[in-house]
Amino acid sequence: MRNKVFWREEAVNILVELIGSFLVSIALYNFAVNAAFPMTGFSGIALILYRLFGLPIGTVTIVLNIPVALLCYRLLGRGFFIRSIRCMLISSLMVDYIAPLLPVYNGDRLLAAVCTGVLGGFGYAMIYMRGSSTGGSDFIIMGVKAVRPHLSLGKIVLVSDGLIVLAGGVLFQDMDGIIYGCLIAYIYSLVVDKLMYGLNAGKLAIII
Repeated sequence: MRNKVFWREEAVNILVELIGSFLVSIALYNFAVNAAFPMTGFSGIALILYRLFGLPIGTVTIVLNIPVALLCYRLLGRGFFIRSIRCMLISSLMVDYIAPLLPVYNGDRLLAAVCTGVLGGFGYAMIYMRGSSTGGSDFIIMGVKAVRPHLSLGKIVLVSDGLIVLAGGVLFQDMDGIIYGCLIAYIYSLVVDKLMYGLNAGKLAIII
């Protein structure tokens, strides 16, 4: 009986990781890449290398993840580590092989930023809610969460991603890109917090 429950739970985890990774890959490849946004997290670093050298985003993300994953293994635990490695591989493969099969958005840059933030936020929130992550900066974020559990994931994401957005904008001399990148980071954090802590959490606090 326990085995059936375990495998049913694992099947749900994998399904949610697939859907979440699909949303993240669309946000990254089909909206952010063409708009040349300085993105957040390890994906942002991978995008910088993609724009400079044409290196595949998913593969670079995996390579960047290896040392961080090893450093965070003991802090985050075996279960979270294994789920995150699995989800990292799924999301990286989707960015490199699935997302390129879909149309790329070529419209307004502001609308692209909003779509990137909303789709990415939904995707990451789904993954986080199943006790997993896409690795990279997520390992760092979850490590901070483990040490400082009172902090919301959205706030940690917003702070941790700011430096990468700034670096990407300065490197490519794109001040508008910095603004759009900060907007994306804010929407990410807002969507993650609302989905994980409840859509009515802010309203409830105001009423009290």
